[in-house]
Amino acid sequence: MANLVGLAAMSHSPSWDLSRDLKGPGQEFVAAIERLRKFNGQKVDAIVIFGPDHYRNFFYDQMPQFCIGIEKLEGYGDYDSPSGQMPVQQELGRHILNHLMGNGFDPAVSLNMCLDHGHTQPYAAVNPELDIPVVPIMINCQAGPRPSYRRVADFGRAVGDAIRSFPADMNVIVMGSGGLSHFLPKMSADDEATPEETRDYIINGRERSREFNAEKERISKERRKEGRTGKVSVEWDQWFLNLLTTNNLEPLHKCTDAEIEEAAGNGAHELRSWVAAAAAWGRDIEVIGYEPVPTWITGMGVVGGGICVPKDK
Repeated sequence: MANLVGLAAMSHSPSWDLSRDLKGPGQEFVAAIERLRKFNGQKVDAIVIFGPDHYRNFFYDQMPQFCIGIEKLEGYGDYDSPSGQMPVQQELGRHILNHLMGNGFDPAVSLNMCLDHGHTQPYAAVNPELDIPVVPIMINCQAGPRPSYRRVADFGRAVGDAIRSFPADMNVIVMGSGGLSHFLPKMSADDEATPEETRDYIINGRERSREFNAEKERISKERRKEGRTGKVSVEWDQWFLNLLTTNNLEPLHKCTDAEIEEAAGNGAHELRSWVAAAAAWGRDIEVIGYEPVPTWITGMGVVGGGICVPKDK
């Protein structure tokens, strides 16, 4: 049977270009990843990663709550994240899909999946050679109707059970990507504050995503050049990290999306990916590093379990 040997969940940011010798804001976050990605000298044969999409590949012409990539996989290449073909662990992906469908879940499936920085940045952060086969799982985190945190936790546990029942001798880690607190421009089809042009894009923008992304990257680079910052809620980030590491997510399950958005920003909805990965792992979790980085508009955190907890932490 496969061995689920580790958990790694981390923030991602369009302001990080995957530099590893970073100085200044973000260096503590990057240093934590550098310690984690050594996996304490253990071999990793596959990575199952939960993450969001930022309207690069999934739109409200047909938006799944969960989607598993099990055949062809391509990196979108936004914000200096990897582009081009990436290795997929097809047999494990199909096993996870079949297990989920036999246990009360009906995820969408993609045989030709494209991933933006929400998946590929953390994948490259722990695997810069881009050679470990991956099973990507997209969770709809961007706008409603989103799966509840409780449903996401149940889904994650089922994925963990599937991994452990896979009939192959391999070491697998699970990853979660997103958050922590960050406050972004409105991009929701059901929010009156969303500009009409933006609303049209997130429904009908599939054919113009490259144009949209180019403008987003231009704005991001301009903001960084001007030294602008974004709001980060350190108090909320610490509250969430404490719930996660004490295995007490019930207070989070009781929160509405509106309450989370008010306290931690609409970017915090991405923490569904962390919750799914933590539930799949189902064991002790430790904070490896945390750094509020207003110039990256995000609370940047890293947690780990198993071989992803550095011995020198």
